Amino acid sequence: MGLLLPTTFYREMRGFDGKLNANIKAQQSVHYLLSADYNFKLWRRPFKVILAGYYKELKDLIPYEIDNTRIRYFAKNNSVGYTQGVDLRINGEFVKGIESWATIGYLKTMENISDDRKVTYFNAAGDSIIPGYTFDTKATDSIVERPGYIPRPTDQRITFGLFFQDYIPKVPSCKMYLNMQFGTGLPFGPPDHERWKQVFRMPPYRRVDIGLAYQIIKEDKPLPKTNAFHHIKGMFISLEVFNLLQIDNTVSYTWVTDVTNRQYAVPNYLTRRTLNLKLQVKF
Repeated sequence: MGLLLPTTFYREMRGFDGKLNANIKAQQSVHYLLSADYNFKLWRRPFKVILAGYYKELKDLIPYEIDNTRIRYFAKNNSVGYTQGVDLRINGEFVKGIESWATIGYLKTMENISDDRKVTYFNAAGDSIIPGYTFDTKATDSIVERPGYIPRPTDQRITFGLFFQDYIPKVPSCKMYLNMQFGTGLPFGPPDHERWKQVFRMPPYRRVDIGLAYQIIKEDKPLPKTNAFHHIKGMFISLEVFNLLQIDNTVSYTWVTDVTNRQYAVPNYLTRRTLNLKLQVKF
C-alpha cells in the first residue's frame, strides 16, 4: 500500500511573464459518485442501462485560459470551484450479435477567482465607456464589481452520443456503423488574462461519421495450408467517412484588434469531410 500525493506541473507554475511560482500548491478535490446499473432483456437480447451522478469539490485551483489551442495557467492558487453532472448510457444488441450504445450527459463546472475584478468606467454623461463605440472616452467615474462564479473552460453542459452497428442484408461479413456526436458550446473569451470575460459560448459541436467494414478472412474459418495466405488469421478492410455532413465545428478563435481597440473573434474550424481507407491484418 502506498500514498500518492498530488503535485504541481511545470506549466502550472509558470506565469504569463515566464517566471516560476515555487510556492504554488497542488490543486485539491473531493469526489462524490453514485452509480447504478440494470441488466435486462429486450427483443430477447441483452441490454444494460448505467446511470451515474457525481459532484466534485475543487480547492486551491490554478485558473487557466485557452489561447487558440494553447493552455496558459495563471500560476496562482486563487480559485475554488465545483463540478457536477449526470450521465446516462444504454448499450446492447439493437441488432442481434453486435453491440451498439447511446449516451447522454449533463455537466456543469464553475469557479470563483478570489482576486478578479470587473471595472466599469463612465463618462461625464453617465454612459459606460466601451472602446471603439463610446464617443466620449474620458472617465469621470467608475464602479468595481466581483464577477463571482464563472464557467470553467471545460463547462460543456449537454453531450449526446450514438453508436449504431448493423449488418449488410445477405452479406453478414460486411458491417456498417453510424456514429453521431453532439455537444453544447464551450466558454471562450479574449485572451487578455481576465477570466471573467471568458463567458461567451462557441457554437454546438455536431458530427456524423459512417463506416463500412468487410471481413475478408475470418478467424473461425482459417485458410487451408495450401493457400499462400494461410498464415493470416484475420483480415479486415474498411472505408470510413468522417464528418459526413461537412459541418464546420469551431475549435478556437483568433482575436483581431482594430484601430479603435475593439476586438473581433475570428473562428478556427476543425477538419471537414475526410475519407479513411484502412486494411487490418492479424497474424
